[in-house]
Amino acid sequence: MTRFRDGYFVAWKGAGSNGGIFASFLGRHQDTAFTRQEVQVPGAGSSMAPVLQVLGNRLYLLWPAGNGALQYVMNDTDTSLDISHVYTVKLGGPQAAAYGITTTAVGNRIFLAGHGADRSSLVYALLEPGPDGQLQDAALQVVPGKKAAEYPFVARLTDTDVRICWRGYKEQQVYYADYQLPAGTWTDAAPLEGANASAAPVLYQAEDARRLFYIWKGPKSDGRVYYTTAATGQAPGTVKVLPAYFAAAYPVAVCEVDANNFIMAYPDATGRLYLSYFAAYNPATWMQDLFFPARADYTLKDIVIPGSHDAGMSVLSGTGGQMKGAINACNTLTQQIPIRTQLHEGLRMFDLRVGRYNGVLYTKHAESDCDTDAVGAGYGEKLDDVLTGVRTFLDSSRMETVILTFSHFCDADVPTAELADTIIAALGPHLYRRTGRQLSDLPLKDLAGKAIVVFEQRAYRNGAIDSSTMTDASAAFINIRRKYAATNDIRKLLAAQEAFFNGMKEGVRENDLVRLDWQLTQSSEEAALICNGLRPDRTGALVSGAILLTNALKKNQTILDLSAKGNRYLLPTLNDWIANGTVNDRNKPNILYVDVAGGWITDYCIDLNNSPLYRK
Repeated sequence: MTRFRDGYFVAWKGAGSNGGIFASFLGRHQDTAFTRQEVQVPGAGSSMAPVLQVLGNRLYLLWPAGNGALQYVMNDTDTSLDISHVYTVKLGGPQAAAYGITTTAVGNRIFLAGHGADRSSLVYALLEPGPDGQLQDAALQVVPGKKAAEYPFVARLTDTDVRICWRGYKEQQVYYADYQLPAGTWTDAAPLEGANASAAPVLYQAEDARRLFYIWKGPKSDGRVYYTTAATGQAPGTVKVLPAYFAAAYPVAVCEVDANNFIMAYPDATGRLYLSYFAAYNPATWMQDLFFPARADYTLKDIVIPGSHDAGMSVLSGTGGQMKGAINACNTLTQQIPIRTQLHEGLRMFDLRVGRYNGVLYTKHAESDCDTDAVGAGYGEKLDDVLTGVRTFLDSSRMETVILTFSHFCDADVPTAELADTIIAALGPHLYRRTGRQLSDLPLKDLAGKAIVVFEQRAYRNGAIDSSTMTDASAAFINIRRKYAATNDIRKLLAAQEAFFNGMKEGVRENDLVRLDWQLTQSSEEAALICNGLRPDRTGALVSGAILLTNALKKNQTILDLSAKGNRYLLPTLNDWIANGTVNDRNKPNILYVDVAGGWITDYCIDLNNSPLYRK
């Protein structure tokens, strides 16, 4: 698998001893839909897996042919391969390449590593492209003094050095060694500590060439996937294991998306090919890792953090309101994981509304502030669980900053002073207490390990809980600039947000945090009907059937359905707005505020914080 000009390709061998050669273009980075444009190279077959290699402005798909030669095709566009022209490279030398090959680009050449036909030797060759991109014939040379059970993986270290990684001959230990091209010399084999494999290990370079990833299948019958990483020039770190559902029968392939994110391709024991997206950072400490110490003097106005809308509504613990029987998970839940988990997924701003249910304080999602006035209300996580989760998280993640915004108060239900006292008692020393400085004067280093708690349009206990507003201008500690689109139509959401940013092109005030509110909202009709057809015990069979028919005809969608539809537009849309100047240094968002929050939005915030827009 590889990335080529902001698009992704995957290639594989079909089943059988001489399986066909297949490839597929998977789409471009941050496309709104998955693409699969699959082709098969006519007449091509191999007993070994093909490889994809980018070299300059060309993409090569290479595979070992049955006669010991190397065959390949090249790209004809950014998104396709020219499978009508198959080229052959003759590989001379004392050994033929068998049992697999891997490649890497070194300067303007392709370094090929493989396994010798004698079943134990490691072989390599340097492939030179001509002006038309066609590769010249080359000699295979034997790597001296090193034996392997299968073919090795190779990765570029510098413009003159490469590293190969392999499983020992008749053993399970993983080794690596380096080749210096100018001198034509190999280093001694070094064992990869803690790495025992039953299939060829994998080696990739990532993170702008700063880090090596070693990945391998477990020994013997252990199908789990293990990995370790190492900064270039340093020893590998602790061995880690991926979750059990990543079990693989053969080597995996890793393709870098950017400095933080990767796609992994791997086959299971039945031969099915899987793709999985993952991130190479710790989301529980992403602020510490990204901002300290180099950007510790930045403020919240200089960065962007991920935010969770109706953050406590990952579970429905109870219902209330005048029509509480119509309240259900489909028209109430906005999240899929609890706040405790959201924190470890990187979320740093949480929207909270609180109500009393059976005498206990819960987060809530209600149509009106006071539940007695609401048509319906749903109760989610217990407030105590939320606050305990925040305190425990900040106990262990001492450089992170969390923002809790409380709104939709009803003093008849929960007196605001009681809520304030509950929060202060729970968060203790982690609670940020304002000292008179303005938001724009507060560096991140002074907010490390703290929870900023704000109540909409009110403050309590001498700055322990400060005030927030959502208006064009105010004197509150934090004024959240946002536009809530209140629509289930993605086109209307896009238009509303674009107009919002265009209206702020000249800049915002010093106490403003710009929040991108990215929610598709159920219409009142949808909210009233959705999912109630699944409750004939409450509505009766005839009414339930009518509701189900209405939902089908009108294509009513749950909140989670709508988020799945809308969230995929966020990344490409905001990227476009940044590129065309709709979003600029004066109006850039500080919070990306979403339903179904998780690591996906943290990934994007990290990407943005590393972009020129967020770098001083």
